[in-house]
Amino acid sequence: MVKLIKQGGGGFTIYLPKKWVDENKLSKGDNLDVTVSGKELIIGPKATNKKSEIETKLTNSSETSIRTLITNVYRTGYDRVKIFFNTEDQFKILQKIIKTRLIGFEVIKKEKDFCIIENITEPSVDQFDNILNKLFLNIEEIFDITKERLNNSKEKIEDYNEVEERIHKYDNFCRRMIIKQKLIKQKSELFWSFLSQIIHAQRELYLLNKSFNNKEVSKQIKELFETAKRLFDLTKQAYFENNIEILWKIHKIERETIYKKAYSLLETKPKESKITYHLASCIRQLHLSTSSLAGLIM
Repeated sequence: MVKLIKQGGGGFTIYLPKKWVDENKLSKGDNLDVTVSGKELIIGPKATNKKSEIETKLTNSSETSIRTLITNVYRTGYDRVKIFFNTEDQFKILQKIIKTRLIGFEVIKKEKDFCIIENITEPSVDQFDNILNKLFLNIEEIFDITKERLNNSKEKIEDYNEVEERIHKYDNFCRRMIIKQKLIKQKSELFWSFLSQIIHAQRELYLLNKSFNNKEVSKQIKELFETAKRLFDLTKQAYFENNIEILWKIHKIERETIYKKAYSLLETKPKESKITYHLASCIRQLHLSTSSLAGLIM
């Protein structure tokens, strides 16, 4: 805890802890970044243009393990990554992940057993809200695609795999900015959690589309889908309008849908159990997102 010291002209100063000053290699005359966030004042060393770097190694050729490693290095905020690999297959997988999951990163150097990827054209933090809007719009697109397929539409429908790739790109960027810039400041953890639940919800629609065989579905399944879409719309509305009252509507709809309609469908429509499962899981994840969303709104 520090005390305010009154200065002439109505200003105030504070003492900074020597340990913090030493750890950040600061000295007399250095500039500090000062940010006002609500009632909080955030003080930190002035940002430099030096890119943060890290080295990592691909230990197997599993697409899942390579994707998990690289996307989390990206999310953590590194701008330049030296990646060691053993085979060309690993490098090809890496290239695809960079293209489909990382905004603004490119391979700038490749040797026999390593490559370097770097942030070349990443959007600035000022674009965060625009990227977040794109994330929500593409989740809406997944809902639209799912609806057309459940209705056995003969119209040309966008490939859900391409939409899914965009969603993951935007999601990874948002998480990267949360870590790098501490967006929403003291509520960054809540925002991260909210994003996670929304992504899990749409992921259930992706898995539904992946397993769907384009057969005609029952009226009850279509109604269950409409409920999932309504909950997503309400969740989005609650977030953008900072309206906590909407969350109670979501709670009520989720209870009535899961415990009455979804459970009943699992028993009476066994041939549609996979679709029921994914839609019910989507609804459940949207409901879970309201916990962290409530914290963001309050």
